[in-house]
Amino acid sequence: MQKDENEFWYPEESQDTIHTGKKTSPKTNRQRKTSRKRRRKRKKINGHAVFFLVLFVVFIITVIRLLVWNIGKRSDYDPDEQTDEFDVELLDYVQPLDPSVLQGREDDGITTVLALGNDPLSDKTDGGGLAALMEEKTGAVIRNAAFSGSTISMKNQEFQSDYPLDGVSLYLLCAALCNQNFELMDVVATQLGDKAALTALDTLKNTDMQTVDALVLFYDLQDYKDRRTVYDENNTKNLNTVFGALSASIQLIQENYPHVRIFLLSPTYGTFTGTDGQTVDADRDDLGNGTLTDYINWQLEASRSNGITFIDTYYGAVTLEDGDCLTDGFHLNDKGRERVAKRFADVFPHTQK
Repeated sequence: MQKDENEFWYPEESQDTIHTGKKTSPKTNRQRKTSRKRRRKRKKINGHAVFFLVLFVVFIITVIRLLVWNIGKRSDYDPDEQTDEFDVELLDYVQPLDPSVLQGREDDGITTVLALGNDPLSDKTDGGGLAALMEEKTGAVIRNAAFSGSTISMKNQEFQSDYPLDGVSLYLLCAALCNQNFELMDVVATQLGDKAALTALDTLKNTDMQTVDALVLFYDLQDYKDRRTVYDENNTKNLNTVFGALSASIQLIQENYPHVRIFLLSPTYGTFTGTDGQTVDADRDDLGNGTLTDYINWQLEASRSNGITFIDTYYGAVTLEDGDCLTDGFHLNDKGRERVAKRFADVFPHTQK
């Protein structure tokens, strides 16, 4: 008997009969085909069911991921945290001295620094003063010749006796040192009637510039407070401008004492009461020539142009958030002096006493 290729093969008995348990009956070809179709249908996968199952799984995964995203990741940020760190770049410009200017110069083993400036240096001149702190932190000998209330720039084009502070402005101090002529200083110190001014003048007279290794210039916001012009594009050595007076003074020292390395410290932040009785914020208020930061930027430019070192104390020592470092708005207290001395020592080369 030849087997039909479309049929399954069964033993002879099962091809002729179907066992029911009670009675057997012949199984027709139609019955056998129908039985095979049912078995095949039961084995076929339902496409719709698979689609909805996959869709359901995707939905569950999406819900889970959305819940996790909403929960987020724990951050260490604390909005109430108090910190002294600032996300600002310091304006320091460090310029080493050209080694050629020191050739043939004999080192006496003592680093001597002459400090010129105003109130930050002159407010307190004893052991807790800024000069003493700078000396302690660097190992150098600091000679303090600062005049209270003085400025970098001159108010008048020429010295006038009715405004003696011009006589102790930066350029005239440098000229007196280079010429070793202190006649005008004698008159001015007497007019000022300030014991600290007489002490500063005595320091100048008794300083041998040939033994001085470095010159430090540190003035507070007095030029800004007095509304002095910052820059004159037609005269870069205009002594009535901050940039001009700085440039002329630096160049005068460099020409006469090329072995002296010059350091300029920027003003720190400060406030004061204006003529109208309103508080002036140096960081925000333009009195006609820019805010204090404009003055600082021109000081930095004068430093770069003339190859001296600039130390930023505005952003690097006493900032607008450091009111506890100031008295009367802009005068340094003990904490402020400590901050500035440390800032200076961070840049100034340390020596061994």
